[in-house]
Amino acid sequence: MIDKYRKTINKEVEKSNFWPTFTDLICSVLMVVTLLLFSSESIHSSVENDISEKIKESVKETVDITKVDITVDEETGKITFGESTMFDLDSAILKPEAKEMLKKFIPSYIETIYSDYEKNIEKIVIKGHTDDSGSYLYNLDLSQQRALSVAKFIVSDEIGDYKYKDRVLKDIEAIGRSEAELILNEDKSINKNASRRVEINYELNIEN
Repeated sequence: MIDKYRKTINKEVEKSNFWPTFTDLICSVLMVVTLLLFSSESIHSSVENDISEKIKESVKETVDITKVDITVDEETGKITFGESTMFDLDSAILKPEAKEMLKKFIPSYIETIYSDYEKNIEKIVIKGHTDDSGSYLYNLDLSQQRALSVAKFIVSDEIGDYKYKDRVLKDIEAIGRSEAELILNEDKSINKNASRRVEINYELNIEN
């Protein structure tokens, strides 16, 4: 009888010993998967940052060479055109001097960002911005029309042929932001002149 109870107890002990072992195994597997995912994400982020930095440096060099009246964001590589350079007040029609500047700058800019990283460029994004004068919807329409005017000109016959133009035609995107991203002065007041602008930037996809 004692042997019978001993066998029963041993079986229960074996069962109870199994589950902690199985649980430990599952925890170990999950830990490995988590580490792999974290490592993959870190590598992905590192590669993207490396590509972005190289493109930004190339863009800065292009701006210096072409000597156009634009600014380059040190952090993002974003190109900014001021309103006075591009449009008359409340107008979405490109000025003649704006067209000449785009003719001079865009071919070099596009070749710069596509030449080494064509497969990683997912979009060329044109964003129009206004100040807070007038209604939000009026400014939304104006900013959209300005972004569209620049985008259309970049892929038009008027600008002429340049390398990667066919690719840009597929990648370009025009967005109106109205007064959603105002530029502020140091005292937090709105810098109306700086807020009225058009920006050009690229979006990367390192999965390609």
